[in-house]
Amino acid sequence: MQRFRREADRVKKETASIIISFGGALLFFFGAFGLLKLHWLAAVALAAGVYGALLLVTRPKRRIGFADVEALPGGEILEQKLQEAREDFSSIGHSMEAIEDPAMKLESERLHHTAGRILSYLEENPEKIMLARQFIDYYQDMASRLLDKYVKLQERGLDTEKTTELKEQTGKALLALNRAFEGQFEKLMQDEIMDMDADIRLLKQTMRMEGYEEEED
Repeated sequence: MQRFRREADRVKKETASIIISFGGALLFFFGAFGLLKLHWLAAVALAAGVYGALLLVTRPKRRIGFADVEALPGGEILEQKLQEAREDFSSIGHSMEAIEDPAMKLESERLHHTAGRILSYLEENPEKIMLARQFIDYYQDMASRLLDKYVKLQERGLDTEKTTELKEQTGKALLALNRAFEGQFEKLMQDEIMDMDADIRLLKQTMRMEGYEEEED
């Protein structure tokens, strides 16, 4: 549903851009042809140029964070993968709100929080989106589907030995998924972690060379 709303909003904005551009070009044509007395072919050619310019200016920009999608290598695919991640993130959030068991709710909240941090990171670093495919295509998708099934099972109100076992197994799966989410996030931030580690090592080396003693912990 959220995807359809975003698509409808995009179509609405693009339609408005076309209408504005066409209206501006039409006004220019009548001005050039009627007032300036240009030949109608020249007026049409100039109006077409005005239409293209206005369309370029008014067309809504598709962005990932501050980056223009069309300027990014493979921008279309990156946008698609990020959209898939947003949809699963939203699904996890909806399931989280519906869960009644306190322990399960807590684990789902942890998943939702970590997924939100990862999405924010990918928005700021779109070049890392393809590195997050395992997270997007498998781990987050699995969390979304598992929580959705759990909520549906909860809503049925069936209390049998098998459903109790399934709920317990789901709880264990959420614990494992939380570890996986954190691990995936750490992999994405590997460059930053290594840079920070290198800076700390350099600082310690420089302090030793300058004769400063490191404080004891």
